[in-house]
Amino acid sequence: MIHSRLLRYLDEVARCGSIRKAAVTLNVAASAINRQIIALEQQLGTPLFERLPGQMRPTAAGEVLITHARETLKHHRKAIERIETLKDGRFASASIATVGGLSNDMLSYALAEYRRERPFTRFSVSVLAADDIAVQVAAGEIDLGFAFDLPETPNLTVAASMLSPCGAVVLPDHALASKAVLRLGDLRRFPLIMPPPGVMLRDHFDHACATAGLSLEPVLESNSFELLKHFALLDQGVAILNRIDVLHSHLSGAVSFIPIAELSRFTQRLSVVHRARGRLAPLPSHLLERLSSLIASQSGS
Repeated sequence: MIHSRLLRYLDEVARCGSIRKAAVTLNVAASAINRQIIALEQQLGTPLFERLPGQMRPTAAGEVLITHARETLKHHRKAIERIETLKDGRFASASIATVGGLSNDMLSYALAEYRRERPFTRFSVSVLAADDIAVQVAAGEIDLGFAFDLPETPNLTVAASMLSPCGAVVLPDHALASKAVLRLGDLRRFPLIMPPPGVMLRDHFDHACATAGLSLEPVLESNSFELLKHFALLDQGVAILNRIDVLHSHLSGAVSFIPIAELSRFTQRLSVVHRARGRLAPLPSHLLERLSSLIASQSGS
């Protein structure tokens, strides 16, 4: 059996690509890490790393062992977390990966509501790109993924999903707020606030404008969806966002959301996912049910 400390050494050296960098991260002497890796290679009768100039690269055998190390360390962490939750007064925990707009509106209110009911809970929320969310949830590094347009993979199970429209976000007393549906031409008289090119929503908006023979440029573009929303709240223009990005603000009456006819065929799929293999701990499992119910409650609205 390989000692858990050595498993951490192998994992960190593989991540850093360097014994020296791993030693700094782990606060351990580089010579101690090197000595233990060499001893393990001698025991197994095969090298675990290619020692290249300035880099340690895992061999095929090393990849096998590092995968084992990461799985073992992950299960060890999960076991410790479960033991801690059995102790009186200790916090249960869950990790969630999401995208920016959801973390600031829909998810934050869902977590706050959950903690009001179960105060002895702790959450770790990471804001990542959709591809990175899929990778980390599939690897078991994060419990749940909650995001738009997640890539399909057999390593993930989709617990719930819904299609959500994109449109204009304005203050309730804005000139456009009374309209049931907007046309792109309605936006020409107003300053626009939207994500930058390269973001799927912006690319579809620009394509729709080109098809309609319009050229609409924003006064503010940002990949911070929270900034876009708040700029609209400051009455600085019309924000082009997904309805889910402003769900709580819309339901509370703080903003109005108006669909745009030319974007009616462009919807984004919001999903909550978890790792296909293995069982979730109680808190992530309960939270998964809550987020799934939240998605179900909005899927027809």
